[in-house]
Amino acid sequence: MPFSWGCFILQRYVLRLNCGFIFHIFFRKKINLKTHKRFNYNSAKKRFYSTSARKTLTSPESKPYTDLYKGRGKPKYEPDWVKDNGMERSPFGASWAKEKQNRLPLPDKYTLNYKNISNPYNNRDLIKEICMGNRVVYIWTYLPTGICLVGSSSNSTERVLSYFEKKYLFLDNRRGVQFLANYGFENIQLTIIYLDYHKFSLRDIKILEAYYINELNSSLNTQKSVYLPPEPLESVLPFINLTNRDTAVPIFVYGPDLTRVLYIFNSKTTFYIEFKMHRSTLEDYLDKENKLYNYFTFSSNIFNGSDLDNLLSLNELIELKNSLNPKIPSRLNEVKLKDLVLNKEFNFYSLSQASLYIKNIEGTCDRGILRNHMKNNTIYKKRWKIEKM
Repeated sequence: MPFSWGCFILQRYVLRLNCGFIFHIFFRKKINLKTHKRFNYNSAKKRFYSTSARKTLTSPESKPYTDLYKGRGKPKYEPDWVKDNGMERSPFGASWAKEKQNRLPLPDKYTLNYKNISNPYNNRDLIKEICMGNRVVYIWTYLPTGICLVGSSSNSTERVLSYFEKKYLFLDNRRGVQFLANYGFENIQLTIIYLDYHKFSLRDIKILEAYYINELNSSLNTQKSVYLPPEPLESVLPFINLTNRDTAVPIFVYGPDLTRVLYIFNSKTTFYIEFKMHRSTLEDYLDKENKLYNYFTFSSNIFNGSDLDNLLSLNELIELKNSLNPKIPSRLNEVKLKDLVLNKEFNFYSLSQASLYIKNIEGTCDRGILRNHMKNNTIYKKRWKIEKM
């Protein structure tokens, strides 16, 4: 009798296990489909830049970069600077920043040759045609509200078309670029104001750029002043900062490669206040080979071939300075970074500083992967080799 009851109980236990296994196999696919639907996954687009589903939903940076034209999507709460300021629209589609009686007149020497390009994302051949052989001021306008981003370039074709590149669009942290990454190009109009390359100088397009930054609703420009190259100033223009006149000594802040200008201070006084450096300290570095934090070079003159098209905002510059400050990281973790393309070596106080340097050049750098390459003595991104000192 006890034996029969034991067999019966054992049979029920085995049957329950089998039923559970069948239930698991049968319903697993349906459960997975519900999970994908709940997190809004697309089975055809499985590559995400995050291993966390919730992080993928909350972080725009981790979404798949599949549709540049439509963008990553508007933020849930739009900042005030995106809204329409209620002013009259300019011929470029952007709103004016002031009432008509308060606007400054366009300098007489600049004839207004411009072209409004609707749907610029799909009209790149037209952009190339207009930019070819000209110096340009370009204006990206968000038509629903009239806010705009104003810029200029002598290497005009490459500069304007760079806004359509994934690497630049999604990895540059400036406000205007991130706006285009989020909102896309569906409601964007591009205006190109073109000047003859042989008749107008770099100084001319910088003056014109400064004029439109000041007069239009340029909410997407975080840096409101421009640098004027050292040429005789025909007249004092009121929309140029006073410290940009020839009497002030500008301070050019360069990165380690001495080609990209990170920021331009209009005068030494402005530099002392905003960069928070004592004048005696500046004298140790200004126009000398010494590099602050083994990174920054300061010059009162612009170097030949300098890139002025990728300036940082003041906040970004200060954040970079703080991250490089040797008082913060330990000197016990110094690393040596070798650039195999340029055949140069750099010393950094920490792995974090080295990864930040790579990020400024490549657009992205995973510190964990970089650490693994350092441990395994392998090359990162076919260019960088890092080792402990």
